[in-house]
Amino acid sequence: MVRGRYARKVLLILGMAASTFSAAATTEQLPASAYMHPQQLVTVAPGRRLNLYCVGTGEPTVLFDSGLGDGTLIWRLIQTDIAKTTRACSYDRANYFYSDNVQRSATAQAAVDDMLALIDKAQLGQHVILVGHSRGGLNVRLFAYEHADRVAGLVMIDPTATEQLNLVATPHFVQKYENYLHMGQKLGNCEQLAAQHQLLVDGNDPSKCLDDFGVQTDPQENALAVATRSMETRAVFQGTLFSERQNLFYPINNDGYSTDGLSIAQSERSLGDIPLTVIVANGFKSKSFKGTPTPEILKFFAWREDELRKVVDESTSGEFVEVASGHYIQKDRPDVVLAAIHRVVDVSRSQH
Repeated sequence: MVRGRYARKVLLILGMAASTFSAAATTEQLPASAYMHPQQLVTVAPGRRLNLYCVGTGEPTVLFDSGLGDGTLIWRLIQTDIAKTTRACSYDRANYFYSDNVQRSATAQAAVDDMLALIDKAQLGQHVILVGHSRGGLNVRLFAYEHADRVAGLVMIDPTATEQLNLVATPHFVQKYENYLHMGQKLGNCEQLAAQHQLLVDGNDPSKCLDDFGVQTDPQENALAVATRSMETRAVFQGTLFSERQNLFYPINNDGYSTDGLSIAQSERSLGDIPLTVIVANGFKSKSFKGTPTPEILKFFAWREDELRKVVDESTSGEFVEVASGHYIQKDRPDVVLAAIHRVVDVSRSQH
């Protein structure tokens, strides 16, 4: 999926009105100060650490993985509710926010390897519930295929599904590929601007490379907005964002597989009775959607739904949920996300 900064304003995550929630959901959120510095820096490889933020106690641990260019902050509301019943942890992937830098291609496999090391080094437990949004949804799916014995449950929130792009089998291949190249060029431009120190925290952002927090009247929220945007101006941050997208979508062989798509295809397997929920956003039914979707877009979303229903069927305890929402379901419909996570926690506890 497209990086969130092109689809939403983070201020909606930070200052969400109580009316957004169901009566059963919390209106609390973790304090802004929690995101102004690293929490627990966990060594996952020699000389390299990931920033881990855990709240609450209990088993199994729920570990959150984020979408393109997102980190712990995106779980600010969800995490505090889950922490009331069990330990809830979020983290920043390598090169993002407070995690250390590393020179490598930002693949799903690299993220899975880091996640496994993080779980072990931070002693998060033998069996962990993984919650992933967007790109993070694909990451936790690959983790489950490769390390099913370590997974207590899965919740995938509008997860990325990689599409094979090849000239023979892909309808409208040229148009799709050109659209892909256009977005890739946009992200590549952000990396170049960052390397030239032309991304300004307090200045105009015509290329839309940084998150837009809007006007923050609360001093703590404003300080958080400035700190977050400052970290996003780094070339390594923008370069990793670009690399993650390339590995998700850029075809690398004649079959049209991307790097991450090939990893999924080669690892795909039955997930037994692992409790699993896939939540899919139907943006066309959300209140914010304007206009009429084209037949091509509708066809793509129908294909994507079919692909994700197949993932649900890989578990005998799978559940598919469609919700009228934008891509950031944890912002638009946190009640749905919380209900899914609590269900998976409950089923997992009954199994162990």
